[in-house]
Amino acid sequence: MKRFGYVFDPIFLISCALYAANRWLIKPHCQIAFFHNWFNDVLLIPCALPPLLLAHRMLRLRTHDQPPTFAEVAAHVIGWSILFEVIGPWIMPTTGDPWDAVAYACGGTAAFLCWRACYARGAEERADFDPLAPHYGWMERLLAGRKLQHCRATFLREIPPPRRALVAGQGHGSFVADLLRAHPQVRCTCIDSSSGMLAAARARLREDGLDETSTEFIHADLLEWSAPEAEFDLIVTHFFLDCFRPEQLERLMPKLSGAAAPKACWLVADFREPPSGPARWRARAILEIMYVFFRWAAALPASQLTPPDPLLERHGFTLGERRTYDWGLIHSDLWIRGAA
Repeated sequence: MKRFGYVFDPIFLISCALYAANRWLIKPHCQIAFFHNWFNDVLLIPCALPPLLLAHRMLRLRTHDQPPTFAEVAAHVIGWSILFEVIGPWIMPTTGDPWDAVAYACGGTAAFLCWRACYARGAEERADFDPLAPHYGWMERLLAGRKLQHCRATFLREIPPPRRALVAGQGHGSFVADLLRAHPQVRCTCIDSSSGMLAAARARLREDGLDETSTEFIHADLLEWSAPEAEFDLIVTHFFLDCFRPEQLERLMPKLSGAAAPKACWLVADFREPPSGPARWRARAILEIMYVFFRWAAALPASQLTPPDPLLERHGFTLGERRTYDWGLIHSDLWIRGAA
């Protein structure tokens, strides 16, 4: 099971955002009793429990980093109910409301189920992006604008004109279209385990008026695919290697490097954690939310980033250049086999 994110947990962050929205945006303009009396009470456990558990962990009162257990949730529901609804009215000029305790219990139960579902999902060997394929393009544009596509295309016109290109996990086809425009002579092989993503990529090429016959689309799990030996002078893995657990990358990288020609280029665009400061905190929060979402929506095997740099170096590639964007959250790399 994945390590609990504590204050970077997406359910905690979303609940805090909902709490703030209700307090300053909804309640002043809405007369519905639920939002005035109980909505924030429902959010008490998902908002208060993660930082408390982090404090317990730092004080060594908590001995593990699993998501909140049923006992922890139940104890805090009971504790907060007694504090606010029984003891509180004796200390402050308030009146105890048993429905508040019901709201704490409902919110705690919902949070517990979400935590268990989100953190337990993702043990599968292969992600299933078919349900997301029809929506992936607009979701990317809505959440990231052109940032990811700019990152993918950073070195596209700076590499030597490739003869054969292998694009692994090409997604909805935006990079493949740019590759064919930048290097019309290239023969491209796209491999993806999602038939929906392959269909979206084909449709993208047709919409852009590009020649589909120069591109071979292969529906296969790359971990099981038999790659041709030393065939490709360009390998592309954009926002793909972050989908795999460390032991899966240990199996995948020799397969990809074995398919690379002696002086091949390897383009890598992906997410990263900056070394320190607010940029690192921001990146960790975003990555936690992303991994929980994709583990839930696509059964993503990975639960955290595994930098591929040591594996690339082990298989004879040298980092030619790296450029970072968006406060260091994303990077684009040019790796070269056999470079000094």
